[in-house]
Amino acid sequence: MPITKVLLLTPQTPFPPDQGAPIRNFSFVRYLGGLPDYELSLLSFARSEEGHQAEIARQELQKYCKRLEIVPAPPTRSKISRIKAQILEQKPDLALRLASEKFAFMLQSWLKNFEFDAIQCEGLELAPFVMSSDLNWQKVRPRLILDEHNAEYLLQRRVYESERDSGLRRLPAALYSLLQAQRLQKYETEALKFFDKIIAVSDNEKAALARIAAGTNFTVIPNGIDLEEFSPLPESKSAGEQLVFSGTMDFRPNVDAVSWFARKVWPQIRQAKPQARFVIVGRRPTSTVLALREIAGIEVTGRVPDTRPYLASSQIFVLPMRMGGGVRLKLLEALAMQRAIVTTSFGADGVPLTNEREVLFANEPTEFARACLALLDNPARRAELAEAGRKFVIENYDWRKIAPLLDGVLK
Repeated sequence: MPITKVLLLTPQTPFPPDQGAPIRNFSFVRYLGGLPDYELSLLSFARSEEGHQAEIARQELQKYCKRLEIVPAPPTRSKISRIKAQILEQKPDLALRLASEKFAFMLQSWLKNFEFDAIQCEGLELAPFVMSSDLNWQKVRPRLILDEHNAEYLLQRRVYESERDSGLRRLPAALYSLLQAQRLQKYETEALKFFDKIIAVSDNEKAALARIAAGTNFTVIPNGIDLEEFSPLPESKSAGEQLVFSGTMDFRPNVDAVSWFARKVWPQIRQAKPQARFVIVGRRPTSTVLALREIAGIEVTGRVPDTRPYLASSQIFVLPMRMGGGVRLKLLEALAMQRAIVTTSFGADGVPLTNEREVLFANEPTEFARACLALLDNPARRAELAEAGRKFVIENYDWRKIAPLLDGVLK
């Protein structure tokens, strides 16, 4: 059996799989590294917050990789340096975010000394390394694959539209987002045409990408869920009337979601349910998110070792997204753990859920509040939705069924 030699490039260490991109990337690592007909090499940036966990991550990844190199993450750039770069460069900020001479050197070194059948970039921010004119390919260029976790130009356009509609105070941010959306569309189009194959995470994302690069070779490989890790747990009897949101809390769409919910929706819920609690779970909460603790009934946890107990102890998982893209793993996790869910249309973008069957959809504050209150008052209805959601995930988003779709891209 011929062995397919794959080089995977990731923007942060795939282990531990505790947030969106690492969950997807580690699932690919585990799949490719666990089969005898693949030889996997991994070149990755480290996570800036790893600390003493870095060696644990390295040991775990070495189980699956023939070669492994983890390069220090570039230092966080200041707002001033980012603005200056936008004046001097025509590329979007995302294409400059991971600039690293060491990463580029390691990639060039591996290409010089080893043969690969395929190189897969996990995210558009890694495309500059592969698209660089400085690379010297072997006699036969590997197949070049770009895994688009989001249609980045569309995500930024949605951020712009939200900022634009938020008043004069947000006008500078809106104009910056508009510039980024325009530059991203141009750069993303170039990348889509440069790579041999493109992976999209949903049919919606594929359609958005095809609008700017018609004729591109697309394959849809959705995000999935480990159904053993995320399985129903007994609901805590002491939780009371509790709602939860989870996510990385310095990610702009997440910050917008919890801020909108806390300011527009939560007061209506709290008025009807004075003892209700809203728990925001996730690493790196911004000052905007931390300020929400001043609102009665709201808790901000920051980083937690495991989000599952918070999901299990809550009656409702809320996903009040108003921007963003891709397939949200937090939605799949909540469905897999058999939680009742209230979400906006954006929150379930790319996941073909049916309103009133697996989840409740609500896009306006009063509508969202009423949906939450109705579920808090009806345990039987919560259970009905939750059971249908778990069944939906089992049928459509089991990683064991999804990961083998990579074979059609890599071979």
